[in-house]
Amino acid sequence: MNSQRLILVFAFLGWGFSSIRAQSSVQNSATVHFYQGKVFGLFSAKYRIYADGKLLCKLGRNSHCQVVLPAGTTTFTSRPPLLSLGAQPSLTLQLQAGQQYYVQGDAKFELFPPNDPLILTQVVPNSEKLDQINHAKAEESLLTSTN
Repeated sequence: MNSQRLILVFAFLGWGFSSIRAQSSVQNSATVHFYQGKVFGLFSAKYRIYADGKLLCKLGRNSHCQVVLPAGTTTFTSRPPLLSLGAQPSLTLQLQAGQQYYVQGDAKFELFPPNDPLILTQVVPNSEKLDQINHAKAEESLLTSTN
């Protein structure tokens, strides 16, 4: 009987420590929402979105993804799926713990050199923008918990 109680006590303590660790990681992180609106054209490229060189998600037209990142200075970049010449634009944000950020990607066509960057800009989450995001296709985050 005592061994069963001891097992229950250890199980409860283990659950408590893992829940405290999970709460502490949530308190030290920020949520970033990425969104690309409806883009007109024949082809729809899925841009790769990176944070400090780590792949977060692939964002296509009329889609969004949500990732949780550690608080601190983070530089976001995007790359088209095919060859791209030249430097890609970046966006650097100071992520604060517990905050939510909204980043919109707008495709820009450049003929010389052939380059189709996705320009990332931070936007204010107004009701119209949130409605667009909620109606867009959800893309899976490619960031794993071990990254």
